Amino acid sequence: PDASEFVQLMSPRDLSSMKVGQCKYVILVNQNGGFLNDPVLLKIADDCYWFSLADSDILFWAQGLAASLNYDVEITEPDVSPLQLQGPKSRDIMIKLFGDSINDLKYFWFKPFNLGDINLIISRTGWSSELGYEIFLRDSSKGDLLWEKIMAAGKAYGLKPGHTSSIRRIEGGMLSYHADMDIHTNPYELGLDRLIHLDDDIDFIGKDALLKVKNE
Repeated sequence: PDASEFVQLMSPRDLSSMKVGQCKYVILVNQNGGFLNDPVLLKIADDCYWFSLADSDILFWAQGLAASLNYDVEITEPDVSPLQLQGPKSRDIMIKLFGDSINDLKYFWFKPFNLGDINLIISRTGWSSELGYEIFLRDSSKGDLLWEKIMAAGKAYGLKPGHTSSIRRIEGGMLSYHADMDIHTNPYELGLDRLIHLDDDIDFIGKDALLKVKNE
């Protein structure tokens, strides 16, 4: 029941207007204002949030906060496997898989979908500067089946497995944890002032430290 308040405690971005089905790019900082992660946050329900994380361990950080503070929350890592389908032909492939309803999915929003008996959450997000989707598989036992279905649907479009092009994400202004920032970096050094809401009536870990950085 305290999930919304707890998630807000973890991030300097004002999340008060976030709706169920919405994604937001957020930053997570420690008590010194140091960068911990820059995940995409998904609001699954009024009492349930997912952090789709970059390359650092936030599970232990969140569990530590929950253990030391009086919030009624459960911190877990769900059985969810994300797969990215990115590129200029990604929409054509998604339409082939899910029909025209995929066109109703707005940028930085998500919806539940089923591919046969495979239960998914699909968001219009991704770590590239291309049109793309993130497909969250909610049952790891269906991973091979999902992969084969997507690759078969994409064969006519030249779909190949691969990794996000570093050049593309750099050109798109997308940051990479460990490459562009770490715990010794603060959000102001990254030009992420827009994600720091010091004047709003919200409380978050690192607020005093970031206020000091801004003033100095």
